[in-house]
Amino acid sequence: MANIKQGFRLGLLALSVAQAASALAVTPMTGNEVEARVGAMLDNMSLSEKINFSRVDDGRMIPKLDKFGLQGTVAYDSSMGVLVNGRTFGAQYPSPSALAATWSINRAKEFGLAIGYETRIAGGQQMLSPAVNLYRTPFNGRSAEYMSGEDPFLGAVLAPAVTNGIQVQGIQAAAKHYLMNEQEANRHYLDVKIDERAMQELYLPAFESLVKNSNIASVMCGYNKINGEYACENHHLITDILKGQWGFQGNVMSDFNSVQDAFKGAWAGTDIDMPSGLQFTEGKLLPYIWNGMLHPAVIDDKVRRNLRALVSYGFDKGINKAQPLNHPEYGQIAALNVARESIVLLRNEAIGGSGPVLPLRRDARVAVIGDMAVQAPTSPFGTAYSSAASFVTELSGMQQLAANPSRIEYLSQMSLNPRSSVWYQPSVAKKAISNTGVKAEYFANTTLTGDPAATRVEPGINLDWITNSNVTDHGSTTVSGYNPAAGNFSARFTGKIKPTITGPHVFKVRADGAYKLWINDELVAQDEGGQVSFDLIPVVPRTVKTASLKAGAEYTVRLEYRRLKGNYTPVLGGMNGVQMSWASLRPPSNLGDYDAVVVAAGSNFEYEGESLDHPFELPQFQSELITQVQKANPKTIVVLHGGGGMDMQPWANKVAASLHAWFPGQQGGQALAEILYGKVNPSGKLPITLDKKAQDNPSFASYSDPVPYYFSSPNPPTEMTYSEGLFLGYRGYDKANAKPLYPFGFGLSYTTYAYSDLKLSTNVLTPGATINATFTVTNTGDKAGFEVAQLYVQPSKPQVERPEKELKGFTKVYLKPGESKTVTIALDSRSFAYYSPDTVSWNVDPGKFKVLVGKDSENLALNRTVVALYPEQLTTRDSNPLPVSLRKAVQVKPQQAY
Repeated sequence: MANIKQGFRLGLLALSVAQAASALAVTPMTGNEVEARVGAMLDNMSLSEKINFSRVDDGRMIPKLDKFGLQGTVAYDSSMGVLVNGRTFGAQYPSPSALAATWSINRAKEFGLAIGYETRIAGGQQMLSPAVNLYRTPFNGRSAEYMSGEDPFLGAVLAPAVTNGIQVQGIQAAAKHYLMNEQEANRHYLDVKIDERAMQELYLPAFESLVKNSNIASVMCGYNKINGEYACENHHLITDILKGQWGFQGNVMSDFNSVQDAFKGAWAGTDIDMPSGLQFTEGKLLPYIWNGMLHPAVIDDKVRRNLRALVSYGFDKGINKAQPLNHPEYGQIAALNVARESIVLLRNEAIGGSGPVLPLRRDARVAVIGDMAVQAPTSPFGTAYSSAASFVTELSGMQQLAANPSRIEYLSQMSLNPRSSVWYQPSVAKKAISNTGVKAEYFANTTLTGDPAATRVEPGINLDWITNSNVTDHGSTTVSGYNPAAGNFSARFTGKIKPTITGPHVFKVRADGAYKLWINDELVAQDEGGQVSFDLIPVVPRTVKTASLKAGAEYTVRLEYRRLKGNYTPVLGGMNGVQMSWASLRPPSNLGDYDAVVVAAGSNFEYEGESLDHPFELPQFQSELITQVQKANPKTIVVLHGGGGMDMQPWANKVAASLHAWFPGQQGGQALAEILYGKVNPSGKLPITLDKKAQDNPSFASYSDPVPYYFSSPNPPTEMTYSEGLFLGYRGYDKANAKPLYPFGFGLSYTTYAYSDLKLSTNVLTPGATINATFTVTNTGDKAGFEVAQLYVQPSKPQVERPEKELKGFTKVYLKPGESKTVTIALDSRSFAYYSPDTVSWNVDPGKFKVLVGKDSENLALNRTVVALYPEQLTTRDSNPLPVSLRKAVQVKPQQAY
């Protein structure tokens, strides 16, 4: 665990890191030299060699080609860190959803540069990032991985900034998941139904921007179907739009084994069948070439693109080799800076006649509740899973910033942690034992029958079958005498507990097999251990709330568990083992004596991640816990963790303060502490709309419950219509004239900002012209800070159905107390256009538009009118999601590479 004071020194290194240019990075090449070398190799390849150069089955992403000495490429997953053999190499960064909350091009570049550097030092050539799907539903298990939030313009700005940082380090980026992977629901077979206009206006612009503003090396097609065709077999998406309309010159790789039909995938334009090469084989493709259904030029195009990827990055001359990470500070600084600017202050109320509860006084006596406050910063399970080797917990961050660490007290009795739960075992082998612990009986069968193969005292139930260990705060043991990992088995754990607080308690079991839980011989929970998702098979915990338990009373607890070897794969946040813990849902009687209470809540890798969508409700009865804590101490501060929105009722408008911290990365504890104590002024803004209820979300009509879509459900639905069409997120709320809990773009500060003097360089939109919107932002408070000024365009009387307003510009400006700055946001014809499927173009109709400027989507203090006198049709090839000034702003210079 890193010392937070050492972490503070990271900021002093930022300048030197920015200047640490290195000749190690190889920036991509383009032009005639590349094409000549590619063409020469292509001309000297047989048809057999060409087909086999479109598939990989040896762990690479681009195949080897020994004939020309090409070693292919190695790619790493990298949403929150470079994942090498299941472990994080380098820093653990905040989630991409947190990056979206920074609304910062500078932070996006900094993140790209740092993680690109670490990928190169790890010996990789490619990253399977960025992920730019939209936040459509609060159920989505992979919301944390997506840096677009709910708005295509936000993603169109941030994604190329990240990618340019990555690729200037000589690392290829791969955009994913193309397309419509806004949910994990039955993800391998789900058919997403959407109209062409909504697809073009909402779900494609971030990918388009990556092609046009970062020359991204690769695009990864996804698992699901779109309008009846699998993503990797969708000719319209890959060949017509990506390679045709946008002129993409890179290669299209499949998601893992996502090509279902060899001919369809090849003809559609997928260039690499990975990682097992199941479809693009000679046996499957040659017959289509021989009968004329598949022209050899289709194969040639794949080979050309794959060779171009190697040659343009210099990988034909040698590939990156793993080396020691001599500059871990690059990643540490980027992780800290993103965390600082991503945390969103949602609420900060005055309680009891005093000022707002935040920032805290350094001498305040603060109670901290929630296991996430003491654990290493979390991440989602799946390919985004990242564990931090060095980190600052939220508890330690607060303790080290407080005037004295003793002013911060952690209430472990309200924490669901199998390491800290206290057991009193009754007896072992008919002999009373005075030590704390649990009686454990292991059986060499799955029926708990016969004599136990082993009986012993365990310090708790936190058993890991991979390491054969049981690590707790009360002692640790090594599984011996009987090795559960050797085969199928069952176990019975029996012990007593003594609550220290009277009231209902929550019991939690996480296990890679079936189990039953009894309390005082009453069966309170059971699970058959069935598979809940198709591929990653996460071990999702089950929690149960008991009736009131009395402080000091003894309760007998019995957990019976049976396991089939190999039932679960313990990777990417999974587990092989069994855990149990419990905690009070009521606070201690003296909670009101504290100056404030901080509750760390939300979800972690146990509940959220790839392959499985999740409910809207907070897990582990956390809403009830927060409600009771708030009643006991009105100065309650809730810190939420997760990839997106979650149910904040009924406490949202009762707690003194709330913050959304996303998954904040290894320096998240430092960043949060700095904000809680006012060392850093919060500047994060919501990249999503926070719903009061899941039913309010515009997508709810077509996706109202994730449970039927679980793999374990009988006949999970195979079709989902994006029924909201153009009216995703805040657009849907505008259409319904409804108010969310917190609007898109919202975020509080410890200071106040005023907007004034909006001027347009011209109020007439003419073809090819740029309109500059200039206005003044003033810090009217007494603390320095960042403000994200947002610009929306509103058509007055549209000739076709359009959202009431859409984000078309933003800028992040730093202001000292009392300081004013004049800022400019550029607009062009694309800023006022809509997509026309009939003409396959972006059209501007004559008419009036309002340009709206303010601090969030609901508070737009300034407006001016623009008039379009003439109709325009912008081609899909030549138009760009970003005005020229932003296209330049997202670029990264080669000399900035580490």
